[in-house]
Amino acid sequence: MRAILICNGDAPSKQFFREIIRNYDIVACADGGANIAYRFRIQPDFIIGDLDSIDKNAMNFFQSRGTEIIYDPDQNSTDIEKSVKFLVHKGCKSIDIVSAIGSRIDHNLGNLSVLVNYHKKVNLRMIDERSEIFFVTEKVSFKANKGDIISLIPLGRKVFVLKTVGLKFKLKNENLTFGGRGVSNVAVGSKVTIHIGKGGLFVFKITSRGL
Repeated sequence: MRAILICNGDAPSKQFFREIIRNYDIVACADGGANIAYRFRIQPDFIIGDLDSIDKNAMNFFQSRGTEIIYDPDQNSTDIEKSVKFLVHKGCKSIDIVSAIGSRIDHNLGNLSVLVNYHKKVNLRMIDERSEIFFVTEKVSFKANKGDIISLIPLGRKVFVLKTVGLKFKLKNENLTFGGRGVSNVAVGSKVTIHIGKGGLFVFKITSRGL
C-alpha cells in the first residue's frame, strides 16, 4: 500500500500533484499540510498532528467531507514523524513525502531525520518536481536519467562505500567524509547502484526531466 504525505513546507505545483496523486492508495496530511491540500482541492484520507497549523476553514471543510482527523499532541516528535508512524501502523509499505522543505533550516534538518529513523520500516523518500531524497545504509539501486545530479551526503563523519556503479565519479572501498566531495556527482546511464559497507548517507537525485 502506497501513501503520499503532504507537509507544510514549500508546495510543488498543482500540475505536479495532479500527475502523481492517482498513484497512491492513501492521501495524508501532516497538520498544516492540509492547508496545501485545501488550496489545491485535494481530498485527504487523514490529517495527523497536533493541529496547531491547520487553517480553520480547511479543518471544517475536510471534516464535513469525511476526512479522519488524528489528533496527536506529543511534543517530542514532529508532525511528519507522527504521520509516518501512523501510516506505517496502517500498513503502508511506501510513503512519498511532499512539501517537506521550507525556509526554516532547522525544520528541514528535523524533517530529514525522519528518513533516517524510519528507512528500515518503510520505503520512504521526499519528492518534488525535480528531485527526490532518501537515506540508505546498504546496497541500493535506482533509476536515473543520464546527466541527473546525484549527491551523496554522509550522516556523521564518514561512511565506508564499497563501490558505486553508474556515476561519473566512482567510489570504491573508500571513506566518504562529511564535506563537498559527494556533492554533484552525475549519472552516466539509466541506473545507479551504491554499495555501502558501513554507515549511512542521504542520496539526493536531481533531474531536469521531472520525476
